[in-house]
Amino acid sequence: MVELSGTYFVAAARDSVYAALQDVNVLRRCIEGCEELKEIEPGVYEAQLRLGLGAIRGRYTGHARVRDAHPPESLTLNVDGKGPGGHVRGEARLTLADADGNTNISCQATGDVAGAIAAVGSRLIQSAAARLMDHFFSTLAAECARG
Repeated sequence: MVELSGTYFVAAARDSVYAALQDVNVLRRCIEGCEELKEIEPGVYEAQLRLGLGAIRGRYTGHARVRDAHPPESLTLNVDGKGPGGHVRGEARLTLADADGNTNISCQATGDVAGAIAAVGSRLIQSAAARLMDHFFSTLAAECARG
């Protein structure tokens, strides 16, 4: 099991940040390796990513579902994906707090991997997952700062 947590500062109002987290075009730019992202029904997304971890590289397809949404304060995202390296399943809880007109996002995430990707080792998986999460939130901060 992979467990991640982090707090990220975004120089934008909480309502704007929450809206960005629902915008497919913003999300597509924030998700590293995202080749395609579609909202197939409200709060349900279908994605295609090209990712690699060590020698295991390829195209992954999956779904994400927003649940427990409390705009603009919080949401939970469940993800499920598969590809040549195996299967990934996870959950992330995002909490958005006002910070003098800006936003602090706290993220608590857990995930499980199976298949060849699991054989890479938990330390490498944990590191790669943390890097992907940091990339997502730093790109989101830049997107929101642009308005």
